[in-house]
Parts: sequence; structure tokens; C-alpha cells
Amino acid sequence: MRVFTMNKLFTITLISSVILFDSCNMIRPFFIKNKKKETRKENRTEKKIERKENKIEKKQDKVSELKNTISKSDSLPTIKKESLIVLTPDTAYANRLINTKKINYTTFQCKAKMHFESETEKQNFNIHFRIKKDSVIWASINAPIIGEVARALITPDSVKAFERMNKKQYLYSYKDIQKLINLQVDFSTLQELILGNAIATDGTITDIKVLGPLANIFIKGIDYTSQLTYTKEDSTLKQIQLQTARSTTTSSLLIVMNQYQPIGLRFLPVQRQYTILDLKGAIQLDMDINKAEFDIEVDFPFTIPKNFTLQD
Repeated sequence: MRVFTMNKLFTITLISSVILFDSCNMIRPFFIKNKKKETRKENRTEKKIERKENKIEKKQDKVSELKNTISKSDSLPTIKKESLIVLTPDTAYANRLINTKKINYTTFQCKAKMHFESETEKQNFNIHFRIKKDSVIWASINAPIIGEVARALITPDSVKAFERMNKKQYLYSYKDIQKLINLQVDFSTLQELILGNAIATDGTITDIKVLGPLANIFIKGIDYTSQLTYTKEDSTLKQIQLQTARSTTTSSLLIVMNQYQPIGLRFLPVQRQYTILDLKGAIQLDMDINKAEFDIEVDFPFTIPKNFTLQD
């Protein structure tokens, strides 16, 4: 079996942990927008709105003329002035749905089978997560036959990791991680991604659309847009699409939740698919959780052997 390099392994660790987000609790979704195309689209939209406003003005003028005519003839019926009705999204309902469907917990641990695939390689491995909410995320990666190949300890301040095969240790700030994987990272968002909760929910809800068995909530933040898709039958989160508009980098993420299982009183999405697309290419990560537990006592063993070399 091919030996993992640390950069590749650590990138997989972060993707497996789904550290794909920035300090405004967001990532980027599945479809990359072309700026020129978007500008043309916005111009077309503005022209459509302008034409519609002109039609409304002409219609109102005709109504006014007709009202003047009607006032001169008692035999004609009274015509009421028309009004344009604009429906606004039920933001209170949408926020309530997002919050009530969030998985709340004190501690969480799970074991999952992972399949990683890029344009140049494929890898299968197992991962074990342990989380103490808002405090620590512990991850252990195991390769078939070989056993544990790496371990990471993630806190709100830093990421520590070591690689057994090459006897190397790593200490990263979040700025270092950003340079390594070309994405900004955020601890709290990472927690939500591992749990399967909604993310990028702190913006403004711009629309709610119901299409058949699905309800879609559209959110716009300062530098991102997101779409959360819920099933109408049981209100479970089915899909997340996120996209940011930054001048330096462009990438996108689609998360699909394929199956929910009851874990105690909670419903956990145990099968997930992450599709990440950026300028460097596409990455797909499949996650199949085979064991999960909430609110039990967990520890975070992380001792780096003395003979492991610290890497720059």
C-alpha cells in the first residue's frame, strides 16, 4: 500500500474533519459563479425590474384615467385601484426550523469509514472522532492493515498532529492551515460539520421555496450565500450548498445527507457525501458512520513520542 505523505494525510484529516470554513462560519458551495456572467445576469434582472415597473406605472395611469371617466358617469360601476403584492419569506419559521433541528450535545464520538477521491488518487481509511463541545476535537486516522497512521488534536486556538510512519509531529495555527489547504478554517463550524448540523446560518434569509417534498431556505451573508434543503416529511436536513464571493480564491461545497438513524433521542445523518470544487480540481469524500454515541465520558489521548521531529 502506498505510504501517505504528511501534507496529503493532513489535508485528508482536515477534509475528513470537514474543516472547510472561515471565521464567518461559512464555506463555498457546489457551483462556482462566473463574475462576468453574474454581472450580465444582474443587468438583465435590473432591466426586467425596470420594464415591470414601467408596465405597472402605465397600468396605474390607465386606472387613473378610467377612474376619472367613472366619476363622470354614475351608471358605471366603481373600479378599485390595483396593488402589487410582494410576499416576504417567513423568516421566523425558517429560523425555528434551523434551530430546532440542530443536534445539541455535550460530548460526541463516532467511528466512520471514509472514501477519499481526487483527480489523481483514491484512498480508503477509517476515522475516529471525539468531541467536547466548544473545547476539543480529537481525530485518529487508521489505514487498512497498517492501523493508526496519524492523530490530531484540534482546539479553538491550534491544531496538533503527529504521523507515526515518518515519526513527525506538526503544530499549526489556523493561519498555517489556511496556507496548507487554501481555505480558512473555523473551530465552531468544524464541530457542526462533524455532527451534520446546518452551517452558515448567521446571514439574512432571502427566500424560502417549497419544491415537492423539499423545502429550501436561502441565506445571504456578507461574503457568502448558502442553501439549506430540508425534507417536508420529517424536517431533516437533506443538503447544504455554500458559496463565498472573495477576490483571492473561489471554491464550492455540496454536502448531501443520505440516511438518518436514531441515536437515543437524536437523529444523526450517518451517510454523507462531500463534494469540494476549487481552482485546483475536485475532491469527493464519502463518510459512512458505523458507530456513534452522545453525552458519554470521553478522553483525548495525545502524547507525542520524544523521538518525533517537529516540522516547520
